[in-house]
Amino acid sequence: MCGIAGWIGPPADISHLQNMTGALQHRGPDGEGLTVLPLSGGTLAALGHRRLSIIDLSGGAQPMTSHDGRYTVVFNGEIYNYTELRNELLGRGAKFTTRSDTEVILEAWRVWEADCLHRFRGMFAFALHDNIDRTVVLARDQFGKKPLFFAKRETASGTMLVFASEIHALLAHPEVHAELDLDSLHQYLCWRYAPGPFTFFRDIRKLPPASYMTWKAGEITARHYWTAPEETAREPVSCPDPVAAFLDVFDEAVKLRLRADVPLGAFLSGGLDSSAIVATLAHLGAPEIRTFSIGFRDDPASELTAAAETARQIGTIHTPLELEPDDLTALLPKLSRHRAAPVAETADLPIYMMSMEAAKHVKVILSGEGSDEMFAGYPKHLVERYLGGLAGPGLLSVAGHALLAATSLPPFPNRRLRIAARAMSEGRFEDRMVLWFGAATPAEREQLWNGPDVFRELDARPFRPAPGSSPLRRILHFDQTSWLPDNLLERMDMMTMAASIEARTPFMDVKLAEFASTLPDRWRINGRVTKRIVREALGPRLPKAVLTRPKNGFRMPVTEWFCGPLREPARELLLGSDSISGNYLDRATIGHLLDEHANRRRNHDKTLWALFALETFLREFF
Repeated sequence: MCGIAGWIGPPADISHLQNMTGALQHRGPDGEGLTVLPLSGGTLAALGHRRLSIIDLSGGAQPMTSHDGRYTVVFNGEIYNYTELRNELLGRGAKFTTRSDTEVILEAWRVWEADCLHRFRGMFAFALHDNIDRTVVLARDQFGKKPLFFAKRETASGTMLVFASEIHALLAHPEVHAELDLDSLHQYLCWRYAPGPFTFFRDIRKLPPASYMTWKAGEITARHYWTAPEETAREPVSCPDPVAAFLDVFDEAVKLRLRADVPLGAFLSGGLDSSAIVATLAHLGAPEIRTFSIGFRDDPASELTAAAETARQIGTIHTPLELEPDDLTALLPKLSRHRAAPVAETADLPIYMMSMEAAKHVKVILSGEGSDEMFAGYPKHLVERYLGGLAGPGLLSVAGHALLAATSLPPFPNRRLRIAARAMSEGRFEDRMVLWFGAATPAEREQLWNGPDVFRELDARPFRPAPGSSPLRRILHFDQTSWLPDNLLERMDMMTMAASIEARTPFMDVKLAEFASTLPDRWRINGRVTKRIVREALGPRLPKAVLTRPKNGFRMPVTEWFCGPLREPARELLLGSDSISGNYLDRATIGHLLDEHANRRRNHDKTLWALFALETFLREFF
């Protein structure tokens, strides 16, 4: 796990590259490397790297050049199956001088070129220079677990492509500027993130997951190399023992993620996903398992007690962290700088604090991210599974609107029921997706928006699963191609790397995702049971309480905060004369939302936090 930065273009001052890698020091405190390499027509490739040493501590320094000098790479991430690939490449005559997974990328590219990318089980973003073809390739893993941002600039000396693991590092280059993208701001009000490939910065883009970009003789081409499982039409596989098949792939996924030359541990919330990973670590015989959990003092929903009991029964060395609300809200500006986006997911803050604590003991952490999106763990999946094909006009729409009215009544309405009612009253799948996990509805956004006209359409791909997909597969495809890469995975990377610690997500294993997509819907949701196969397969390893405990996660009590300690700070931040978001949003509408929530007439916690985080972010960058 590391950070990479660089550019392709005319000769430029090497100090710019040093400034970019310096902005990534938290991602790689163990070392730094820089190189400048020739391309065609006087163009150069500048490659920079910050290293967090995980594998081959003495031999994995970067930039790394192949033994014959042809290829040079800077790489962020891990190739978990590098040992198997190395053995296969040795059989084809490859030569290795280190034990690192970085060198496996170099030799895999020599043998298979871009076809090597779909062979990698891991998380990666890299830049690879070919000294013979005079090309540079930028590539990103299948689900987008590792970020890679770029900006194309026209300078007096010619075209320049600047890239980095974080936007903060891109902005350290003098040719890249912080200009607000109003289309992304407008979309954020609904989605609570900037849908890819766009960012909050007008000229900065994300390299899409499962894609690679090639620079050759001044021409840039981009291609996808892998298709998300739910985008591929396939019949469910008739498997005689799906539970055993799941365990084979899942255990392998966890085992591969134990490969490290440094100590590792796991986050433990007390819920199903993190407990399943920790229990599997014990099942596989991992020595001295360290676990970490977090909660808020006096919060009745805190999972600290449940996590401690799970840790005791599995037998881990457990570290709980108990916080006050002020501990986290004070971090919002700093974490906004790391994300270069609003910290719209409140879980970002406890994940960062937990990562800081874990970094005192380990360098690698395992997390349960992705289980819900692969195996259907959210209430929205339950509703879409049974009602998704009926949503919209007709009886269900009438029922949805009636439920919507009923759940609007005081005292504080039931938010979960209200979200479901709102979503199921919409006939278009695209409109429902924004209602499930978003902030404002499209109609509410138009009441909020006071900026110039915006016209950008969303990328259609997350809304296009395989033809004939069931409602459940359709929403899982959206989660896997938008919600995960543009929000949750980006969050996990930025918050853990801000603490100089590597996060690994076994449930996001490519082979496991491909296996999940072969399952009939009933193995994901059966009756009211979500993530059925996860529960049946891993249940025997888990304390019984874990299987019946309500889903919670790393939540923050923001509903109460906007009625109490955040009530006045939010009003001052959002409605003050120096409010930046006030240049684009209607202040009277924001004031109404604050008042309705504070008086407990309607729960606007998601929208209010999204606005609070937005204003904090804008003040950091603009």
